[in-house]
Amino acid sequence: MPRRHHAADAVVGAVVVLAAMLAGRSVAGLPAAPAASHTITIEAMRFVPESVAVHAGDEVRWRNDDPFPHTVRSVAGGFQSPQIAPGRSWHWRVDRSGVLAYVCTLHPTMHAELRVN
Repeated sequence: MPRRHHAADAVVGAVVVLAAMLAGRSVAGLPAAPAASHTITIEAMRFVPESVAVHAGDEVRWRNDDPFPHTVRSVAGGFQSPQIAPGRSWHWRVDRSGVLAYVCTLHPTMHAELRVN
């Protein structure tokens, strides 16, 4: 007698696929997308580029090429750097989605955003 598919089988299958995706393994022969690395330069009192498209899990690095310190702080909360000295950098691994606006707390006219897909 052939086995009938039940709703529970579908749920188990979905859980297996989701667990594999979260573990970074391939699903149905497709490789999981590796996390990317993005660099934002702080120069001339600006974040360059001012808007960056990233994915959850990506690393974003802010490199300070100005002759004085800067910070990076999420407007809505969630990430905040210490002061980043000239010639130094700070990084954060993206852990949320949406548009994440951020500023330099030392120079509030400096603002930019991460667009997390």
